[in-house]
Amino acid sequence: MKILHYALGFPPYRSGGLTKFCVDLMVQQAKEGHIVAMIWPGQMGFVNKRVAIGKPKSVNLKDQDILSFEIINPLPISFDEGIADIEAFTKNNGAKIYKELLDKFQPDIIHVHTLMGLHKSFLETAKNKKIRLVFTAHDFFPICPKVTMFRHGTVCDCVQTCENCGICNATALSLNKIKILQSPLYRKLKNASIVKRLRKYHRDKYLSESIDTDTIVSVGTAESYQKLRNYYYSLLKLIDIIHYNSSITKKVYESVFKFPNSCIIGITHSDIKDNRKKKDYSTEKLRIRYLGPMGGAKGFFLLKAALDELWSKQQNFCLDVHFTPVKMSPYIKAHDKYSYADLERIFDETDVLVTPSIWYETFGFTVLEALSYGVPVVISGNVGAKDILVRGAGIVIENIDIQKLFTTLRDITPNKLRSMNKTIVEKQTILQIEDMSKQIETSCYGWRLFN
Repeated sequence: MKILHYALGFPPYRSGGLTKFCVDLMVQQAKEGHIVAMIWPGQMGFVNKRVAIGKPKSVNLKDQDILSFEIINPLPISFDEGIADIEAFTKNNGAKIYKELLDKFQPDIIHVHTLMGLHKSFLETAKNKKIRLVFTAHDFFPICPKVTMFRHGTVCDCVQTCENCGICNATALSLNKIKILQSPLYRKLKNASIVKRLRKYHRDKYLSESIDTDTIVSVGTAESYQKLRNYYYSLLKLIDIIHYNSSITKKVYESVFKFPNSCIIGITHSDIKDNRKKKDYSTEKLRIRYLGPMGGAKGFFLLKAALDELWSKQQNFCLDVHFTPVKMSPYIKAHDKYSYADLERIFDETDVLVTPSIWYETFGFTVLEALSYGVPVVISGNVGAKDILVRGAGIVIENIDIQKLFTTLRDITPNKLRSMNKTIVEKQTILQIEDMSKQIETSCYGWRLFN
């Protein structure tokens, strides 16, 4: 079979959970003998605006060859910074170019991982050619241009009406900045030390939520952002089946959109193996680990507030994080950014993983990673990975707040941890990439129809 994926690009130019999922799935499919390719939004010209497909290249990923098709002059990529110039993000060009590509490659399946940068004509051309279209909902971009639906420390209460979208999206990057970020030069310089420092400064400021959005002038009306959402809905209605990675994702999407065909399949990646083992909880201090970024949406500020309160009453714990908080507390141990090669050591030094997301998190790889090493988890009810958690393997806090998290962490004892660890070792399923690939092939690609 020939499978064409649409995603944001290859590492190291692109990173994050979406890229990790897509790359690992492509590698697994190539191992299974399929011909696999990725089409992705590349450079944008400052003068030449004509849509084209760059010369096909072969990218070797983990000893598997993946074809690469770069779209020249795609739509802009907004990341999670928002959209101000709606017209620039909804232009529909390139139909002839996409027809030529699909005629030549002749994919059996097109698996779409994001709508960012994607011309509607690509999906329309595929639909006309009766190519099966699959969309995996990795985030909430079709609903919220800033992806998270997170505003003023909580889930936005105007999701249905788009009333405050014009204010939230006032922080969007300019088109010229986006063109620079999508340029070949930036790909080469992205990991240069000075560029990394600039990126870190920008992200730390962005995630600190120090911007007073109440003083910002709106860049659009509620009606204009409703039209933008309806535009993305028109793209999704061309899709044959929507793949949700959790019940949370399905609930949020279907509170706004209606789709006739969908399925829920939990996700994993190739670095997750079944490393479950019995753990010793004889240490004097409770070792809490947080693997998210310094931001409100992922719940770091909520966790810090709960632990600040706990520290005022008892000082028998520590919190390990992998960034340097703007405001430190005596119980925090700050570490460098980690890689997947560090996970065994990290979880050997962890008693419990806390994922206290306030926003709706479609899945949450870190939860599955912790479970794969036998580590109990404390997660909010907004984390999609709660679907996979067997009873007794962790604690789910619905409608999470500071007091609930404080009480939960205060009441964790070595015996509770031993019980949860025992449940994980004996009952928790650790989904492997091979099994996920088979489920996607059967439930999303409908390969039974082809056999």
